[in-house]
Amino acid sequence: MALEVVEGILQPSQPKSNRRGYGLFPELTIISASGQARVFNKVATGEPVTSAVIAGGQGRYYFQRAGGALGLIGVRRPDGTSNYGHYTNLAPLVLVVGALGVLVGVARFAFGIADLPLTPAVLGPLLLLFGAYLNSQKNAARRAFEADGTSAA
Repeated sequence: MALEVVEGILQPSQPKSNRRGYGLFPELTIISASGQARVFNKVATGEPVTSAVIAGGQGRYYFQRAGGALGLIGVRRPDGTSNYGHYTNLAPLVLVVGALGVLVGVARFAFGIADLPLTPAVLGPLLLLFGAYLNSQKNAARRAFEADGTSAA
């Protein structure tokens, strides 16, 4: 997990897409106290962070890169408000599909149902491992966000 904390003023931005509480921003710009602008491309957010990004403003912004995607997972404002929202709902989907693949493998090899395909039986356990990895990254990011909030207060 790569968690990066950036302090500065976020320029208000509108998401390219905003569905089911998840936003995808083509570009986010944060201007630091020294006046340097940092640009982040293709950033995903989850509610309530999406609303905070649309509004923009001063704060600490927590970026995470896991599973190949860049996400803004948290915002802390100088007035003490904080918002956390993870940007993906992929892990539950991967875990369910992986579990179904494992069931196909059990039916094929344990119960001798040879008509079932081999691919789900092989990919099921791999998807379960990938889902567990995504969940561990999400949990580690949340712990880091919460720990930074208690140390900064």
